[in-house]
Amino acid sequence: MHTDEVVTQSYSSYHKAIDVVGEGHSVSDVIAVSDGTVEIAVSTVTTNNQNARGTASYGNFVKIKHDDGTKSLYAHLKPGSVSVKAGERISKGDKIGTMGNTGNAHGVHLHFEVRNSDETRMNPTEYISKKQAEPVLENNKVDSNESKISSDVSTPALDNSSVKTVTSSSVNSNVGVERVTKKVSDSKTVISSNDIDNNNIESEFISNSDYKYGSIVDGLKSIGIDSSFNYRTLLAHENGIDDYHGTYNQNVYLLSLLKQGKLKKV
Repeated sequence: MHTDEVVTQSYSSYHKAIDVVGEGHSVSDVIAVSDGTVEIAVSTVTTNNQNARGTASYGNFVKIKHDDGTKSLYAHLKPGSVSVKAGERISKGDKIGTMGNTGNAHGVHLHFEVRNSDETRMNPTEYISKKQAEPVLENNKVDSNESKISSDVSTPALDNSSVKTVTSSSVNSNVGVERVTKKVSDSKTVISSNDIDNNNIESEFISNSDYKYGSIVDGLKSIGIDSSFNYRTLLAHENGIDDYHGTYNQNVYLLSLLKQGKLKKV
């Protein structure tokens, strides 16, 4: 997966989930959106069956109960890709499988559901927008020599017509995400977004502390900075991400630095 994931079918009264594919209909790994315990992990389905009903319609799927009582479900996973088992404790950002076409599916994609503790299905885009403010650190710990990524990243509910996920991903990561733990320097000069817009003050950092939303692309674009994938790849490398794929958690990490004024310039 080398691009952001996109939603191809939104949540509705008749489709209480979102369907996710890679941009250009590419395939991504699927990650857990939050810490939790695996309730169900089905990995034995090898074929597509558009006559399947009930849980069989999910094909290979994983269902996770999260620490806040909510549950997430990831369906149509590729045969042989499910990497977790029922009862297993997992962390946000852990890979659980790969997008597939098993069960009642029409093409390779991820069917992603979020449920309350009583199994009532929720709008996943609203759930994801809340989870965007929770950066992923290796083993969910902060090393004593590292600065903790700010957890107060404010993100509104996502618009169904243009939502970017993972799940890896972003739902980030990618919906296939590699968890990021990077050192953040506090010793450099930070300049304001006006300084960047004018391009008249030299600094080692890019800042947009006034930005209140959840997109690194929009956050850069709003202060006149190149937001293309190629430039974000350069920014990511400069800020310690050597294998940037535009995943959900990688983008959240870069956005956190941008809002703190700690995003190193290329």
